[in-house]
Amino acid sequence: MNIKRVLIATMIFVSTLSFGQNFKSEKRIYLLDITKSMWGSDGGDDVYEEVKNALYKGIHEIKDPETIVTIIPFQATHTYEVLDSWTFKSGDTEKLTDIKKIIDSYSLDSVPGGYTDIYSALEIAKKHIADDKINYIFLLTDGEQSPVPSSYNKVNRIDFDEANLIESLSGWCNYSANTDTHLFYVMLTKAADIKEIANVIEKECNAYVVKGTNVNITFIQPYSKHVKINLNDEPSKLDIKLSANNWSYLDKDDFILDLELENNDLFELSDKSVKIENQKIVINLKRKNNTSFKDLKKNSPEESTVRLILSTLKDVKILNPEISIIIRNKQERKLTLEFTDEE
Repeated sequence: MNIKRVLIATMIFVSTLSFGQNFKSEKRIYLLDITKSMWGSDGGDDVYEEVKNALYKGIHEIKDPETIVTIIPFQATHTYEVLDSWTFKSGDTEKLTDIKKIIDSYSLDSVPGGYTDIYSALEIAKKHIADDKINYIFLLTDGEQSPVPSSYNKVNRIDFDEANLIESLSGWCNYSANTDTHLFYVMLTKAADIKEIANVIEKECNAYVVKGTNVNITFIQPYSKHVKINLNDEPSKLDIKLSANNWSYLDKDDFILDLELENNDLFELSDKSVKIENQKIVINLKRKNNTSFKDLKKNSPEESTVRLILSTLKDVKILNPEISIIIRNKQERKLTLEFTDEE
């Protein structure tokens, strides 16, 4: 009788992306300021035509025709009671044509009021958030939150002030973590460029300040917030796949991302920046102090986590820029099967 042994090795982790995060379909919510200042009534720039055309362009360029789009024109607190808003699929061109006719009809003389309640616009947008999607809110305004009450006429009245807006923005990290929502606060003109508001937004996660009338923001994000490697694989690089809403813009030239690795005892970066190629980045690692993998495995815990942060100075927003690198230090599982071969 011969005894045959088959050794089956099962690796616990490999140096690759963890796709535990399923990439969700998206929903876009556009908050369109239609206060009279958008037509330059206060002596400022007349930006309405430019902004609405950029809005149309952004919707037409959405790749997935099933993407849900909501457009909410806004002014004062109660003008929502007399203004239309719309929710439709981006591929429904007939519906969009009908909506454009209404938006095109807005003018300095036809819109009902002139005061601006940004706080209420943002609160109404939250009511349209879809729990099963990744949500993008584009808040397009050329001004600031008007003071309370501004007018005693209900259509023009403001019920909330800048303090309410700042309070709402200050809690964005907690809100977005529970709803998978990103906010792009688009300051269309200098009048909208409020330093205090910008400072609050820049401290929050998943919220971004955009300045100017180009409302079609290019953004990229990693497919996963986690990368798993195993010291037993002796990893020397990380492959991180990326998603973007506008690859044609990113492919125009060599687009570079800057890298920052949290200080740790195991690895450091070979390079502080990396070029996006084939819709991914390849990050080269080197061992701290050229320590051998043998010593790393000997002196490292079974599992540790190190943060990798992506950034860029270019006019592109990085969503979820922090990636957790989960480093395992565990031998492969070995299973021996025995069976007999009787002659």
